[in-house]
Amino acid sequence: MNLSTEAKVGAISLIGLLLLGYMIVYLGGISFGEKGYPVQVTFSEVGGLKEGNVVRYAGVDVGRVDSVRAGDKGVEVRLRINPGVKIPEGAKFTIGTDGLLGEKFINIVPPRQSSGYLQPGASVVGEDPRGFDHLVSSADRALADVQRLVQSLNEVLGDEKVKAALKSTALNARDITDRLGEFSAALARMAGNNEHDVSAMVSNLRDMSANLKDVAARVDKMVAAVDNNGQTAKDLKETIQNLKNTSVRVEKIAASVEDIVTDPETAKNIKETLRNTRSVSDKANKMLTKIENIKVETGFEVLHNGHTNKYKSNADVRINTSPNDFAVIGVSGIGDNQKANFQVGKGDEHFAGRAGVVEGKAGIGADAMLGKQLRLSLDVYDPNDVRVKLRTQYEIAPNTFIVGQTDSLNKQPSQNTYVGVRHTF
Repeated sequence: MNLSTEAKVGAISLIGLLLLGYMIVYLGGISFGEKGYPVQVTFSEVGGLKEGNVVRYAGVDVGRVDSVRAGDKGVEVRLRINPGVKIPEGAKFTIGTDGLLGEKFINIVPPRQSSGYLQPGASVVGEDPRGFDHLVSSADRALADVQRLVQSLNEVLGDEKVKAALKSTALNARDITDRLGEFSAALARMAGNNEHDVSAMVSNLRDMSANLKDVAARVDKMVAAVDNNGQTAKDLKETIQNLKNTSVRVEKIAASVEDIVTDPETAKNIKETLRNTRSVSDKANKMLTKIENIKVETGFEVLHNGHTNKYKSNADVRINTSPNDFAVIGVSGIGDNQKANFQVGKGDEHFAGRAGVVEGKAGIGADAMLGKQLRLSLDVYDPNDVRVKLRTQYEIAPNTFIVGQTDSLNKQPSQNTYVGVRHTF
């Protein structure tokens, strides 16, 4: 069938009109008749909410505002929810704003748990919006608080004494920063200049730890020979105990014959004997008590001077005669210009003082525990040429210590500073 030109133009025009109508109706969102279902929400005030505003559920557009009108119980807002969208019971209805001054919208917040969904025509109560007026009011209160804070700071910082103190603090902080910078630079120079010495010292410490085991075995043999496996102390204790027992027996014998002796001179001698035996018994008791309180600790150490590359071995015995009284006997520099040490002291586990012979010269000293593992000792000796000895030891394992010692802190300390390992028995 042949169509005329007018028919072809008309057909094309009709198809174009149909496409235009489809775009307007379906793509433009125009509907003929109401779709979806209504939900009634009551607010105390809506802050500019209008008909046609968007309804969002968890941030997704799910409907529009059908109407906004004042009612007996507040502002009644009728929502039109899109078909297929289910609003859980217990959801919160609030009024939000796009931006600070943007368009209002209804925001629906889903509940954590729900037993069902809102039915078409359901009525709920919405939460009051916190709009721009509330924001301005809150900002006014915050600004008032800030003003009061600024006023208080002005009152404090405006005081001349405070200004002077702050200025002094700033100057002191600057000085401290400068000194810390100088100190850090000095440490860096020391580390760079002595890197080889530190490596050598670590190597020497490893060698010393190997030698320490052999030396410790020798010291064990020496102590065992003197103590005879504890027999010496045992024999001494038994001797004193026998002395005590004998004095008790003599006292009993003298007391038994005292009543039957009539000669005045003999009776006098018996009483004198009783006094002497009691005195001997008392002294024996005191001696036994002291022996039981005696505790002996033997120490041996090997030290190395990284500057002179010399080794030094020291040994000492600490005898505690009571919880607060002790004596130290030892030798410094065994086999090479050795010097004697003998001091008596008094103190507890935290602090103690000593006096006697230090490095072969008269002197005094003090020991202090800084924590559970670090011990610091200071000695002043040799009245004719006063020297100061500083020593620290840190426990790295049971009865094993890292030791740092300067025999003469005030005279050529680099020639007299040693680092090593100590072990006690």
